[in-house]
Amino acid sequence: MKIRDPLSNWSQPEAVTLWGEAVSPPPQDAWLDYVNYYVHPDVVAVVGRLLVPAFVEHEGGVFLRNRFTLSGYASWKAELGEISAVEKMINHQHVYDLFSTDDEITEASFENVANLMAQTLRLALCGSFSDRHFHVYVSNTDQDYGPVVGFHSVGTSSSDI
Repeated sequence: MKIRDPLSNWSQPEAVTLWGEAVSPPPQDAWLDYVNYYVHPDVVAVVGRLLVPAFVEHEGGVFLRNRFTLSGYASWKAELGEISAVEKMINHQHVYDLFSTDDEITEASFENVANLMAQTLRLALCGSFSDRHFHVYVSNTDQDYGPVVGFHSVGTSSSDI
């Protein structure tokens, strides 16, 4: 038997594990029971769009549709010049900005979201642009505002996607 997991970085969030340990009887797959009890199908649909975004191709660049405007593109193109630099600017998402809640959220949860977003972004880019190569990244340095997920086009190296 061989297991293949396209989301190899995925791990069950700690809060879901604790929830599963607290219910009786404890579920075999706490994450799946958690979805059954607490997640509305509309939430899955919108999260699906977050994880598998739509893209815009413009002047040789590839951009997240929900972050692209012609005026924003023109402004960044005038300032940065190179398409890949414009892609980097438009195509990055601060994970903290996706959640406006007073709940206590662990840093590990934000990092799990970032890693999941990067993995599904790779899959979406590969499926949408099989002839192109992209660098998809997660960054979480002292200069970042929490975990950041982004991508930009690269040359012809197949190791980048």
